[in-house]
This record gives sequence, C-alpha cells and structure tokens, in this order.
Amino acid sequence: MINIHQIHALADDCPYDFRQGVQALPDDQECLGVGADLSVATLLHAYRSGVFPWFHDEPIAWWSPNPRCVLTPSDFNPKKSLIRKARQSTWTLTTNHAFTDVIQACSEPRAYADETWIGHEMIQAYTELHELGVAVSVEIWQDEPLTSALIGGLYGLNIGAMFCGESMFHRATDSSKVAFWGLMQLCQRQGVALVDCQLENSHLMSLGASLMDRDEFLGRSDTLMRTGVAGLGGQRFVMAVRELC
Repeated sequence: MINIHQIHALADDCPYDFRQGVQALPDDQECLGVGADLSVATLLHAYRSGVFPWFHDEPIAWWSPNPRCVLTPSDFNPKKSLIRKARQSTWTLTTNHAFTDVIQACSEPRAYADETWIGHEMIQAYTELHELGVAVSVEIWQDEPLTSALIGGLYGLNIGAMFCGESMFHRATDSSKVAFWGLMQLCQRQGVALVDCQLENSHLMSLGASLMDRDEFLGRSDTLMRTGVAGLGGQRFVMAVRELC
C-alpha cells in the first residue's frame, strides 16, 4: 500500500508530459497520441492528467474525451427494478478480494465485439497498481465470497477523492449494475467525491451521470486526486447485496 504522497511522487517521476499535451488539444480532439509505456509512473501521471490508455494493439493510444462523463456518487439513481432485485438477492458484494479474476473477466471478448482492449500488458500493469493499493476491484458473488461463483464486478483506480472507472462485466443479469451501485455507496462512505466514467452512454446517464467540459474536469480531478481520504484502495469490504437498499 502506498499513500497519496507516494502516489504523486511516483507520478512526478514519469518522463512524459501528458498534462501539457492534453491542455494543448483542440476541443474536438480526444486522442492525445500514441507511444509511451504502461509503467506505474506513466499510468499514475496519465490519470492525474485526465488521460487513460485505450488500444487494441501496439502502439499504446492515450485518450482524453471532451466532454467527460462523470458521476457524483450521491447522484446515483438506481432503478426500481434493480432495488427490488437487490432486496430479494442472496448475492454478496466484496472489494479487493479477487482483482485478478475481475480484470480477467473484463478482458474476455463481448458478444458485440470479437476483440478486447484489455490485453496481457494491461492486465499486468493494473495488477501492479492493485498491489500498490491504487487499482480497486468490486466483486459480486452468487452466495458466499470466494466459495461461490463470481458473477459480476468492475475495476478502476482510486487516487485521493477520485475514482477512475475502467471496465465491468456480468455473468448474471444486473450483476454489474449491482457492483456499480455498491461502488457508489462505498465511495460516499470512504470520501470519494467523483467517479470518472470516461465515455457517455445512455445507461450511465440514466443512473445520474453528467457531462463535464474537459478543462473543468482537469481542474476538478487534479484537486480531488490530491485530497487525502479513507478511499477504497486496499480496503476489503464484505456486505450482502440486500444491504444496499
């Protein structure tokens, strides 16, 4: 586990200047460029600069969407059908119990796409961030954690009072939505003030997400990432899904 000061010290060691690059981007351009690497220092500096990697094959491509899709945890609005399902559920929610299994599941090809952008290099890089207490996983289990089936989950980075969502998966209807709901509640409990959802979609908008201008996002995220909170990194929560209601 590393603390917030160590996170920023590592980010400062990055030999690339993503911040200057993203500030120079035209409003209608979202790809910063290609190249660099997926070292801990590079990834931490990139996220601190409002940039994330997204690519199928080498070289690595770096992105900063404009506008940015974000969600304030207290604005999360679960649908009534999801609340009913959670109340009747025997599922269990955990955090940081099975990060490797979650990111591997997220890397599996989807029904709508033959390719995946989460390759071996990405898995290795984010697993290293998890070992440092920066990358976080949320797991949904069929019944008891670890001994029953892993049916859904998500992962992302928690830096200060900011959570940067990366990917989610489901093997049971609504399990990834429940994982996201659990994340929202835990963010509120642990002082995380904003979730970066990266790209807009109708589902996220229906749950309470909003769009933020890139310049505003860069200023807000920089402040939040330097704010010390309890956070989710390294925290191993266990709760019955029905407790979300």
